[in-house]
Amino acid sequence: MARYQLRITTLSEVHIGDGRVLIREFDFVVRNGRFYRLSPSRLLERYQEAELSEDVLDRLTKLPPARWLSEGDFRDLRLFPYVLSGDPGVGEVRSFIKDPWLRPYVPGSSLKGALRTVVLWSIWRERGERIDLRRLDRRREWAAQPVERAWLGRDPHHDLLRALRVGDGTPLSPGEALAIVRAVVQVGPRQGAPIALEALRPGVTWAAALSIDEGLLEVGERRLGWEGLGKYLRSLAAAARNFALDRIRREQAWAQAHGLPSLQAFYADLRRRLDAMRSEKAPAFLLRVGWGGGWESKTLGREPFDEAAFEELLRRYIRPRGNRRPGDPFPRSRRLVIDPQERPLRPFGWVEVRMEPLA
Repeated sequence: MARYQLRITTLSEVHIGDGRVLIREFDFVVRNGRFYRLSPSRLLERYQEAELSEDVLDRLTKLPPARWLSEGDFRDLRLFPYVLSGDPGVGEVRSFIKDPWLRPYVPGSSLKGALRTVVLWSIWRERGERIDLRRLDRRREWAAQPVERAWLGRDPHHDLLRALRVGDGTPLSPGEALAIVRAVVQVGPRQGAPIALEALRPGVTWAAALSIDEGLLEVGERRLGWEGLGKYLRSLAAAARNFALDRIRREQAWAQAHGLPSLQAFYADLRRRLDAMRSEKAPAFLLRVGWGGGWESKTLGREPFDEAAFEELLRRYIRPRGNRRPGDPFPRSRRLVIDPQERPLRPFGWVEVRMEPLA
């Protein structure tokens, strides 16, 4: 068993949602540019301890919890599970996934899903074969399953990624790790309406465990149909660097075509980081995880398809919005972090991963 501790650092904002949308005055309140997450139960306990009359308590419970607060309450941080920097500027905020103690963390499944795409892309890159649409499942959510089973194993019990295990990231302090971030969908020079979300800020580091089961790989190469596949896990860092470089080049070209210098500078920095990793021969790579990574970071992209097949793929599974015509670029849009003046700053989801072998 090859065991590693991963040291993962955010290079841009990372958002992994828990499915909740926080509502202003019910779940949070903003004061002096800071985001206070509300705890209605703690507030109610506070007023019950004050021995207010039942009539007053009844009137309070009919108001949004933010209306219960007095000026002095903001000095009592027991009333707020956490406080973040940033003003969402809108009435709703998408919540980051957290453990039962409201500490944000990155699930191992998010990292493993991104690494699964790396492995599939590496296999395709070596084989260079076109994907026939007739091989895909007609159901959108299972479209790629026949290809994955053909390349990685015929069913979950025979899947190559059984030999790769990735643990959840260490829980983080919300006040130190999270910020309120504003984002837009950018379509060329045009922007959609801003949205707000909780996201890990750039420069946050956490640890996670990764292991590669060498014994299972050896058995799988003999008995489970994994002949020639073990190398994709054994050289995982190099494969991930190659995948990241391919995606960075595409994103740089998109940013240049649409006149977004801040994005061009961000991707130029990522290129320099990759070059340094190669020169160091370090067990390190760049990866894109979570919300905002886009279709290109979570799929093999358009290269495995000829033009006609790619257009049919979009028609069947994606159904692009707007006035897109056959042959037009896809995807057209990107989800970007914006500054207070709504200028694009950088993309979401990029992290640096360093693999530290464990004895």
